Amino acid sequence: MKPLPTLLLVFAGVQALIADGTVEGKLSVESMKPSPSRPGYLPSATKQPVLKPESAPAIVYLERDDGVYPRTKTNETARIRQSGYQFRPSMVAIQTGTKVDFPNLDDEFHNVFSCSKAKHFDLGRFRKEEASPEVLFNKPGVVKIYCEIHQHMRCFVVVLDTPWFVKTDAEGKFSLNNIPPGDYSLKIFQPSERLIQQRVTVTDGQTNTVNLTR
Repeated sequence: MKPLPTLLLVFAGVQALIADGTVEGKLSVESMKPSPSRPGYLPSATKQPVLKPESAPAIVYLERDDGVYPRTKTNETARIRQSGYQFRPSMVAIQTGTKVDFPNLDDEFHNVFSCSKAKHFDLGRFRKEEASPEVLFNKPGVVKIYCEIHQHMRCFVVVLDTPWFVKTDAEGKFSLNNIPPGDYSLKIFQPSERLIQQRVTVTDGQTNTVNLTR
């Protein structure tokens, strides 16, 4: 019977790992505004047809008051494709310190760039066969990305210090799981660029359902 205390300690450790809380809810996702373009620009003036952009989700995330976060998602490389003369996906959330590449899948040059405060870069023109340079996003903020050649193209990279973020699904639902207990600011970045926020409390082993449809 001596091993029993060890088993109890293991069980307690497992319980601690799974006892974190959940925040879930549903919201009305707002549409992304069209990209600004010069007068007379015709997005149809391309070698191949311009396909419709993907529907952009909202980004839902939790922030702590002390601003201290685990670095859990920085070893990944996110990917934003250029396909059908659109950025796909059109909305991406990453943790600060993550790299993103922008492969060109169209039979035409693209030139990906951003003049945003959180990240300023210009990849220059590159073909379908050429590898996209990786861009390191090392400051939090919303990075608006465009194509210098095809002015209708745009996407957002939402760079966050917090690792607790998720996209809404097609119905506007979301679920943030395995959140340590405590008080947080729940924030929603809409494709329309509107930011919504409210306070939430996360409790061990419980689900906090928030109503954001109003």
